[in-house]
Amino acid sequence: MADKKARNSKPIFIAAVIVTVVIIYLFLPNDDIDFMSDGVLRVCLDAGHGGDDPGATDQGGVRLEKDDCLRLALAVEEHLKNDFPDVDVVLTRGGDEYPSLEDRCDTANDCKSDLFVSIHRNSSEGNAFGVEIWVESTKPKIDSRLAGDILDGLKSVGVSKDRGVKYGTASSPTSDYYVNKHTDMPSCLIEMGFITSDADNELLDKNLDAYAKAISDAVGNTLTK
Repeated sequence: MADKKARNSKPIFIAAVIVTVVIIYLFLPNDDIDFMSDGVLRVCLDAGHGGDDPGATDQGGVRLEKDDCLRLALAVEEHLKNDFPDVDVVLTRGGDEYPSLEDRCDTANDCKSDLFVSIHRNSSEGNAFGVEIWVESTKPKIDSRLAGDILDGLKSVGVSKDRGVKYGTASSPTSDYYVNKHTDMPSCLIEMGFITSDADNELLDKNLDAYAKAISDAVGNTLTK
């Protein structure tokens, strides 16, 4: 009788295992997105702030985050166009205007961008410095890999401190920055050093083009390899 029960339970056990594996597969983040599914490779670059929103400022209130973000975004765009001509580049802003956070996400979603990269500067009332990159709190694999590759590229140029790839927001690991949460594609938000740090400002001014190329290479390689 015991052997008969064992034989009868075996198919049920196998079926349960199969169902469990299928459920896990369906709910795991997909690490192999076909970026060419629509025949176009596209990245949306988001220069933070702009227009009436200056963002953070340096200690003297002269240097504006919005200007640094745009300078770097335009430089990344140039490198992408030169080094990855098959990648279409869309900007959420190309000048000193302020698109709302919703508008920025709509721009990326409406053009069916494959990646979204938002560029910002950090600030602190203390003596903080260094580069960090923020990804959605659910820790998507491609987003994390993109952020890690960008950070590795920036470190190879030289940064004052590697503050790592971080998840969620500075206030909570379970909340998300609006542009990470509301874009439909893999995304990350770069905090390109502290605008309140003289050392970080000097590094950005000195290495702007090299930083832009590092970001461009990470984005381009993610899309094309």
